[in-house]
Amino acid sequence: MRHLIILTLVFSILGCNKSAVEQTETCSFNGADSSAKHPKNNKFKAILEKYKKLGLPGISLLIEDENGVWMGGVGKSDIANNIDFKPCTVSKVASITKMMFATAVMQLREQGKLKMDDKVAQYLDPKIVEKIKNADKFTIQDLMQHSTGVYEIISDGDFYLAVLNNPNKKWKGEELIKFVYNKPTALDYQANGTKGSYSSTNTLLLSLCIDKITGKNHHHALHELVIDKLGLKNTYYYSHDALPKQTAQGYYDLYNNGTILNVSNLNTGSGNGFGGVYSNVVDLHKFIRALFIEKTLVNQQSLDVMNTFITDDDNSELGVGILKQALNNPNGHYKIGHSGRDLGYSGDAHYFPTKNNRILIYLVNYGSNGNTALRPAYYQFRDEMALELTNY
Repeated sequence: MRHLIILTLVFSILGCNKSAVEQTETCSFNGADSSAKHPKNNKFKAILEKYKKLGLPGISLLIEDENGVWMGGVGKSDIANNIDFKPCTVSKVASITKMMFATAVMQLREQGKLKMDDKVAQYLDPKIVEKIKNADKFTIQDLMQHSTGVYEIISDGDFYLAVLNNPNKKWKGEELIKFVYNKPTALDYQANGTKGSYSSTNTLLLSLCIDKITGKNHHHALHELVIDKLGLKNTYYYSHDALPKQTAQGYYDLYNNGTILNVSNLNTGSGNGFGGVYSNVVDLHKFIRALFIEKTLVNQQSLDVMNTFITDDDNSELGVGILKQALNNPNGHYKIGHSGRDLGYSGDAHYFPTKNNRILIYLVNYGSNGNTALRPAYYQFRDEMALELTNY
């Protein structure tokens, strides 16, 4: 009965609330594009067409390998208005936000404004520390590496009900953290442990710490040290930044009946560290190159810290602000970067250290977290692209 009530609420909300994502307009990319000359051009285009036919609304894809950069797009960024999804289309990157925010935090560390072993209790409101188990023991690195075991806010039913009741609400971190108070932990906290449990609450708490450390909202650090520093002209941090008109609509099969609905107006806490960045594959490519390949954002010591991994229960390795994931192939290849999943949007931004530092970035305007009929198509696309990029 509870699920029926929620679905009814969703239906009415989607019909009468204005989204922060307005009617999408087409975009244009003015940079040099040699995709047509890439030897895998037809192969990459065929893969995109395959998953368009399987039902994914829109996809943008960028690949860098020894032959240069290939980019392409397929499907629609706005189905109702027949707007194409292109590499220049801005889309919600969801948890890829965490990697960008972590990059800013590591720069604050290099500036001497924080230490990885700082106890977060010195930066958080005592009321927060009192109501979250073991919060008095957590360090900055614990938060960034998901080793706290803290309850996952994104799994909380009361939080989602609050989102449904007020879909366009611009949440503050102090409001969101209350959904975590006195909730069970995913694992027992152990200082310098080797086990982790991924939780967006960690980055939410980190954002509150950075607010205290810098004396201003953490979005200033994200802009100054990542977005503006790299000149990412098509990257925005909602709800701190207004979204451009070339932003893709987000879709999801709410009733799991093959009909996808526009869920762009459901704000799941954007702008609080764990999500909220909207970007395109071109800007994400600049970011991945600067962080991992050119190494112009953080120094080698910081990269070494970020590349300190512990394991979780999903066969992933949790780094400090980044993830390392093995591929389902016999060659032992793996990817490093971050994935993003949210209502209406998904994406990945990774590089492959074991395959000549090739880069794979894509954005899809469909939510892949829930168990819908279209979800397997997204994960099949993810796996096929990773295997394709490492098999030649």
